[in-house]
Amino acid sequence: MTERDSVAKRVTIVGAIVNILLAVLKAFVGVLSSSASLIADAIHSISDLVSDMVVYVAILFGSREADENHQYGHRRYETLASFVVGLMIIAAGIGLGYEMINRIQDSESWNTPGQMALAAAAASIVVKELLYHYTIRAGNKHNHSLLQANAVHHRTDALSSLVVLVGLLASEFGFTVGDLAAALVVSFMLTRVGLKIVYEALLEVSEAGVDPETFALMEKTIRETDGVLDMHLLRTKTIGGEIFAESHAQVNPYISVTQGHEIAHRIVERVEAVVPALKELTVHIDPEDDEHDAPELPNCSYLEIKIREIWGSHYDSEELQAVTLHILHSGVEVVLRVSPSVSENKFENVKNDVMKLNETSKVEMVSVR
Repeated sequence: MTERDSVAKRVTIVGAIVNILLAVLKAFVGVLSSSASLIADAIHSISDLVSDMVVYVAILFGSREADENHQYGHRRYETLASFVVGLMIIAAGIGLGYEMINRIQDSESWNTPGQMALAAAAASIVVKELLYHYTIRAGNKHNHSLLQANAVHHRTDALSSLVVLVGLLASEFGFTVGDLAAALVVSFMLTRVGLKIVYEALLEVSEAGVDPETFALMEKTIRETDGVLDMHLLRTKTIGGEIFAESHAQVNPYISVTQGHEIAHRIVERVEAVVPALKELTVHIDPEDDEHDAPELPNCSYLEIKIREIWGSHYDSEELQAVTLHILHSGVEVVLRVSPSVSENKFENVKNDVMKLNETSKVEMVSVR
């Protein structure tokens, strides 16, 4: 298990313990003081606890290594868990709101809970705000979307406790429906947060790309890599907070395969340095821009065989040491590496025959002399 997953597990366990204690405290005080808003806040803490449990299970499954059936790993479990957490929050918010609307219409249910409820709400605000900062710091450091979603849930719980506190204070000053009104506001907050989490999870499931700022940074980094003339077709997707991408990089069409391979490696290293969440980047090396104009490529293996046959019909096959083909939009440029014994005049016969092939546009000879 990676450090990222180990930290996520530890943070989630701490959050679960805190949520258990807060849920018990607010439910106990809420029942004793007949505070609907504090009981609603306890329900919010319970939804946080369920969220922690879902997050923990998702981390256990999501941290598994890639296998034959999951070549990109198991991070989708984290996305699905975020989706489930969001749905649970929405359900809690809607149910709570429905109940509070009914109770507000019944004036007999209005009451003033008292000082004990105020103290419990104040304690909840402080504890949940500290838990939010603890969780969001870990989530941002390790780019863990599930931890970040859970942190937002903690912050919402702190805000809901603040609303409860305001409602309880209003009740103390004679606005007896304040307690129920605060509970209704909490239900709206719950629903809104749940919708946001569900929306972001659906974006990831639909393989939406990275945000515009990250995309622009990746594009700029690729373009500024030495040896890259241009780039196009950068595609990205996120899986459990990790970024998978592919891009085409245009280089000098006359460099060697190994040089192009080295440029691709440098591109990956540079992008990894500025985008820590990058899990995988596949770079396609192009000799020319093929984004809008991509003619059908000839069969190079067949073409090399034909060229060697032409050479063999004129001279000793061993004198032809290598055939290099540059496949360009204008045609195939052929470079023949020959032994030092081959003269320019001798080469002209082969050159004329090779130029008769439909695919070729240029023929050159090189030799070590």
